[in-house]
Amino acid sequence: MDVIDSLDYILQNNKISETGVRNIYKLFSEDNINLLHTLTKYSETDKNNLAKIKKCMEKFAPTVASNFCNYLMTIDETKKIIISKPGTLDNLILAHTNYIKSLFNLTYDEKYFKNRIIVGFVHYIYKISTVIYIGSYGYYNTLIASAVMTCCKENDLTEEESLSIMYSVQKIISIDIALVIEAYYQKSIDDTYKMERDSFNRLITLAEYRDEDTGNHILRMSTFAKIISKELGMNELEQENILNAAPMHDIGKVGIPDKILLKPGKLTKEEFEIMKSHSIIGYEILKDSESSILREGAIIALSHHESFDGSGYPDGLKGKKIPLNGSICKIADVFDALINKRIYKQAYPFDKTIEIMKNEMRPGYAFDPDCFNAFMKGLDEIIQIENVNR
Repeated sequence: MDVIDSLDYILQNNKISETGVRNIYKLFSEDNINLLHTLTKYSETDKNNLAKIKKCMEKFAPTVASNFCNYLMTIDETKKIIISKPGTLDNLILAHTNYIKSLFNLTYDEKYFKNRIIVGFVHYIYKISTVIYIGSYGYYNTLIASAVMTCCKENDLTEEESLSIMYSVQKIISIDIALVIEAYYQKSIDDTYKMERDSFNRLITLAEYRDEDTGNHILRMSTFAKIISKELGMNELEQENILNAAPMHDIGKVGIPDKILLKPGKLTKEEFEIMKSHSIIGYEILKDSESSILREGAIIALSHHESFDGSGYPDGLKGKKIPLNGSICKIADVFDALINKRIYKQAYPFDKTIEIMKNEMRPGYAFDPDCFNAFMKGLDEIIQIENVNR
């Protein structure tokens, strides 16, 4: 089993989101490890230094692990966790023994990465205070340093060699602690992300109760918007943001009367003016949120009916003054509305839909030309999504 398989197992059992999984993989990527080495100025000299005491540290590993675990038993917060299940203390000592050996072997293998993830997640799941968390690492560092100095003496190393080795040890411990703390916070961030997503879904459900086919429409158009953003060259984070924010585009429809929202025929001029207000209502609902995604949703809600030539609503914005994500979502929204049956119209065939978008609404008039070109580039992928989610 390789590292990715092991991480998959751990992450699945901890119910980490797809976004969280990607972030964990990046955390333990070769590029990130190399960056940590660069930041700590870790070198071949450091590797050679650790090699001089590796065998000795393997001998001292059980003692260091036992002393550290006994220290944890003196803290009420960690003691309660350790004694809650029989055998935990022995397993903890064994885990720390193996960890110290892997630390000085410099083997970034499956067991090492899995251990760093587990340690970070366990600390977070059990809500161990960051004061205890950081303080314990300080004590752990002291135990390691003491063992290192003993090993230097046993190997008859000079004071200069011993000091150089101690510097090398501090570097590798710094890298290791950084990985564990990042795993801790990635779990925390992911839980926050999932709570935020739950809030989004509940908001979207409001619109689903009011509008025909809204649930499937939201799923489709937000995915289309992500594809367009990808073809525009946006990075993964920007693509993820628009995927999450786009479903808010019509949230303002909760403020539109049913007799207008669900009217099967063409709206009167007065009714259409009321319908247009959904963009402002959506903006007002979302604009002051603490969530950056909901604030982005507010901008999309307000701007996804603006037109590139300035003829749209509510503000008549023109050209690049229209927020980019609003321009993207306009195209995604229009395509899905045309190609699917709505309460006020039948579904258009694919060719007719593209013809209307190209020749009647037109890039440069209704649509941002760059966004429309990106839409056309991603059209094959968009059609696949459309067929699956009809």
